[in-house]
Amino acid sequence: MKVVFACHIYDFHKEYCYNIAEEVESRNGTAIFTKNRSEYHEDADFTIQPDEAYGRHGGKGIWINHALPVIPQNKFYLEPPFASQLKGNSDYIFTFSEAWAKWHKMFGLPVYVCGLPKLDKLHNNLEKRGTVVYAPTHHLKNNVYSGNNIDTDELKYSCLEAGYKKFISRGHPAFSKSDLTLADTLKEASLVISDYSSVGLESIILNIPTILLGNTEWKQYDNQHISGLADEAATRVYDLTELKNAIKIYAADSSHKEPERIKHSNILCDFQGSASKKMVDLLEELM
Repeated sequence: MKVVFACHIYDFHKEYCYNIAEEVESRNGTAIFTKNRSEYHEDADFTIQPDEAYGRHGGKGIWINHALPVIPQNKFYLEPPFASQLKGNSDYIFTFSEAWAKWHKMFGLPVYVCGLPKLDKLHNNLEKRGTVVYAPTHHLKNNVYSGNNIDTDELKYSCLEAGYKKFISRGHPAFSKSDLTLADTLKEASLVISDYSSVGLESIILNIPTILLGNTEWKQYDNQHISGLADEAATRVYDLTELKNAIKIYAADSSHKEPERIKHSNILCDFQGSASKKMVDLLEELM
C-alpha cells in the first residue's frame, strides 16, 4: 500500500498523520508527505487529507479532518462552499466516532469510523506534571477567540497561585510558532483551558480537567450538537473572575467532573489508542 499525506498548506497538519504513517510502514507500506500542491504519485492508493482544501495527490482521497468540529461557532462546516470543496477533493470521510459518523453523513460521502489517530500514543500515557495548558482558537475568529479578553500574564499568575507548577500558553499553530507539539503539551497537562477550539474536546477525550472560556454572545444558545453537549464535561466560564474560581476548584480536586469527561470521551472518540490501526485496516479493506 502506498499512502500520500497531504500537508503542504500547513506544516502542523503533519502531526495529525504521523501515527497513521507509522502504522502504514509497519505493514511494509509506503508513506509519503507531500511537499507542494502539484506533487502527484500515479502509483499511490490513497491521499490522506487533514483539511478539506487538500486535493488528491494519488489514489482515493480520505478526509480525516484535523479538528473536531465545534458547531455552531464554526458554522462554515454547515455552509455550501465547504461541502462542495470537500466532495470535490475527497472520496471518503474517516471520522472519530459513531456519533460523528451520523453527523458527517450530511456531506453525502461514504463515512467510516476510525477514532482519532493523532491521540493514539496519549491514551493511558499521560504524565500530568501539574502543567496548565492555555490553548485558544485562532485570532481571526474574533467572536470565539478568548485571547482578546484574557490577560495571559494574569492567567499564568492565577494558575501558579492555585498550586499548579507550570503554565504553557500555546496559540493556534497556524499563526503561533512553538517548539512543542500539541501532543507534547497535552501529555503533561493537568488542566487545559481553551475556548471554542477542538483542543478542549481533545482534552475531554483524554480525561484531562478542562475549562472553556465562552463568549457571552453564545451564553443563551441551547447547543444540542455533539460539541455543545460535551460542555457538560468541562466548566464553561465567561470572565476572568469565573475562570479564577474554576481554576481553584480543579486545583483542589482533579476528579471534578471526571464521570462527565469519561461519558463524553466515549461519545466523542471510538478506538481510543488504536485508531491508527483501525484506519489502516479500513484502507486495506477499501483496496
